[in-house]
Amino acid sequence: MNGSGKRLPQLRTLIISPARWSSFHLSKHFVAQALADLGSSVLYIDPPLSPLSLIRHPERLTDLRGRRVSDIDARLSVWRPVVVPGQNSRIGQFVNGLILERGIRRLIWPPELTLAFSLEARALLGRAPGRRIYHCTDSFEDLPGADAADVRRRERAVIAASDAVSACSRPLVEQLGRQGTAAVYVPHGCDPGAVAAPPTPPPGLRDRPRPWVGYVGSLNFRLDSSLLEAARRANAGGTLVLVGGRFAAAPDPATERLLALSDVVSVPQQPPGAVPGIMASLDAGIVPYSIHPFNRKSFPIKIMQYLAAGVPVVSTPNGATDELGDHVLVAEDPRSFGAAVGRVLERPSQDQKDARRAVAMARPWTRVAAELVEAAGVAL
Repeated sequence: MNGSGKRLPQLRTLIISPARWSSFHLSKHFVAQALADLGSSVLYIDPPLSPLSLIRHPERLTDLRGRRVSDIDARLSVWRPVVVPGQNSRIGQFVNGLILERGIRRLIWPPELTLAFSLEARALLGRAPGRRIYHCTDSFEDLPGADAADVRRRERAVIAASDAVSACSRPLVEQLGRQGTAAVYVPHGCDPGAVAAPPTPPPGLRDRPRPWVGYVGSLNFRLDSSLLEAARRANAGGTLVLVGGRFAAAPDPATERLLALSDVVSVPQQPPGAVPGIMASLDAGIVPYSIHPFNRKSFPIKIMQYLAAGVPVVSTPNGATDELGDHVLVAEDPRSFGAAVGRVLERPSQDQKDARRAVAMARPWTRVAAELVEAAGVAL
């Protein structure tokens, strides 16, 4: 059983992901593991790599040199395919679709379910037997610098190759609906094991003054430095904690200046297994995202993870706050964000902590996996 009350069939399943398995864990990783935990045989396909990919992503040299297939456990494997350059060109899609199909025939055939998160999956998706579902987790057309028309063209091709479409937030469901696609709403979940994680602060934080107001996630363009500053000021005498790696789209100069302040601690990206304990050590969790269409339509998994840790949460509006508004304080500007942080730092009752944890426990990733299988049209 899976938390939704239905038995999940044991399926040969492909996960076509835009995120490397070795990266920080996203919905793609959690769904893949949940399907494997429920008895399916899962092949997780890393973003295909060509020799030219190293120009933009030199960190992937280890993928090019390393093993192509790794077994995560008895039912879950990761494949790192190598393809020809020009992956989004017409000829590249055709040739690479053949290459990927050949590899899948060797590793797991015939797949009974293909779950696509990636817009680059369109040629492969059309070749896969069994049921096919596109699960939309972000509005890529709203990314800074994106060619919105090109993104929509690619997404339409993925949708045309799919038997069903789902999305993780209501704003994404509405966006797809406006474009003529009916999508099933399947919000993100949480690892119930995170509820029981003991507080485990990262090195360098243990001797810092409390309260600890923390953001756990990538330090990138999504952050609003004015909201971070508001949270810091509201936590006068305490410590602002930022846990996460810095990526290509780096923080703005104001955020960089904030990182240098004495009451701010910046901790590098931590292993996935350490994240629940770090969150449990916080006095409050924040999601200080800028008011931007990409952020508004997203469903930050960290909100569910904060709740699993029992900590109070302050966030700007997004798909997760649409779903969990009874348990999250929502603020849109620095003044209201700082005021909300001040309110949640008041001593919470154990009942409030238990209520937050109950929300997370009610939606394990196994339930999300079951809903995606059902949305794809696989009989349960």
